[in-house]
Amino acid sequence: MIRSASVAAVLIGAVFGAPLVAPGAPFAFVTNQGSNTVTVLDVPTRATVATIPVGEDPAGVAIGRNNRFVYITNPKSKDISVLDTRNLEVSATITAGDGPLGIAADPLRDRIYVADWYSKRIIVVDTEALSVAYELIVGNTPAGVAINAKGTRLVVTNRDDNNVMVFDVATRKLLATIPVGRAPFGVTISTDGDQAFVANVQSSDITVINLHLLRVAFHVSVGEFPYAIAHDHERDPVSVIDLKKRNELRRIEVGDYPEGIDFVSAHNQIYVANWFSNSISVIDAESLAVVAEIECGDGTRAFGQFVMQ
Repeated sequence: MIRSASVAAVLIGAVFGAPLVAPGAPFAFVTNQGSNTVTVLDVPTRATVATIPVGEDPAGVAIGRNNRFVYITNPKSKDISVLDTRNLEVSATITAGDGPLGIAADPLRDRIYVADWYSKRIIVVDTEALSVAYELIVGNTPAGVAINAKGTRLVVTNRDDNNVMVFDVATRKLLATIPVGRAPFGVTISTDGDQAFVANVQSSDITVINLHLLRVAFHVSVGEFPYAIAHDHERDPVSVIDLKKRNELRRIEVGDYPEGIDFVSAHNQIYVANWFSNSISVIDAESLAVVAEIECGDGTRAFGQFVMQ
């Protein structure tokens, strides 16, 4: 279902500004959709420390509170693999709808939010009870999920409705449905919680949303088929967006079909998961040069936050 799509990645926000990941992050957890595994990378050495079998077609990644557990969505087996970060093994499996894809961890509560691709809902899982706590009704083909650092706002992309929904986490109330570009997929929220960034696959742009006013602030064109904050499947670069100038600053050549992207501020680097190259590209955030390529499994996806904070 998802493998056939074209994908790429975009660096959203000021690469030269405040880091998005706290210092001291030791591991990256990279989903390999074709080999049904998660590659665990030691960030300082870039070495593979474990390859963990999970469910079928693993795609989404979320790192839980205090880095204690990592949660992996498996769309084909319709479940979530819970990885114990102490022994790097699967400690539990949670049944999760018809097609779990995007996933985000609540920074304040023992919960994860999972987009059910086929069933127009967000499944909210109690990670202590390892069971579904409640559901939120959303639009068609929900894909990306993000929650702000204060744990107050949840943002969901509805790909086939060309909109995003913003929820109040405490009250579970829908605050706004905001039209964006065509086929929104990936979403991330700025460190200060003021803005959400949405990758629109079919309109080849990024929508920036003001989360206080609950409306679109502006759009930035980035090229063909942006997926998970993404860009250009033909040349496969990563786009760097200058938010002050509201334009694309430059493009960085990485592997084939980059999708997942995360920051490693302790080393001032960006990790990019290349879906069809089966690898991670490591970018120096100051020079914006690719400094390493790390081999992973088949179908390296890493959709979500995959580096420990």
